[in-house]
Amino acid sequence: MLLNKLMPKPFKQKKSYKVVTHKLDWLEWIAIGLSLWFMFYPHPYKALFTVVLLLPILGLIINGISRPSLASLITITKKEDDIDVADFIDFPAIAISFRVLIDYEYESFFSIIKVGTVGFIICLVLLSLTHKRIDHGNKDRFWMSLLIIANIALYSYAATYGINCVYDTSEAKIYHTKVLGKSISRGRRSTTYYLRVKPWGTHREAEKISVALSQYSATSIGQTVNIDYKKGLLGIPWYFIE
Repeated sequence: MLLNKLMPKPFKQKKSYKVVTHKLDWLEWIAIGLSLWFMFYPHPYKALFTVVLLLPILGLIINGISRPSLASLITITKKEDDIDVADFIDFPAIAISFRVLIDYEYESFFSIIKVGTVGFIICLVLLSLTHKRIDHGNKDRFWMSLLIIANIALYSYAATYGINCVYDTSEAKIYHTKVLGKSISRGRRSTTYYLRVKPWGTHREAEKISVALSQYSATSIGQTVNIDYKKGLLGIPWYFIE
């Protein structure tokens, strides 16, 4: 997937690889389908998030029953660029990252890093308990391990922040502010809608906050909106426009 493109050319262009595959194709197809569903039509939100969140954990446990090498999490074919971490890891990682960045505004990036690192360590412990290190005879074991860990890191930090927001039941502190403007950001595969609001609470400058299309269409410039500020289940403050 995306992280695979960052691997050095020598790693991609070796032609001596034999075909290597794991045996969880069924879980990969489930992960791909549910991840795309969650990315582009996240309803029911909490249920979909929960299932997509659990897929990498389930995959690591099932694949690791016999405690194989980490190499079992990478598919390698004879094609030069077809080197891929198991889709039950990278698709959920990308889907969760995509949604939490769009759906939740964070108060402090440092708080995400701090708490997310704990989640990352937990995932690494699970990885080490279920899989052995890649054999020293494999000349590319460093890059293969790095590719797996990079995908695990993406999943860990996104999942931690998602858990913090999706399952947060704390009482919101409500701030009132006015809409100064509206804007749309169009990417290759997604469109994000923003409302620019006046300073509020401890935020001393005007800022853009992402909203759903329906909310964007229903809100006018100059209108007063409510911003809900929440503590977060894991202590990462976040906020959104009602």
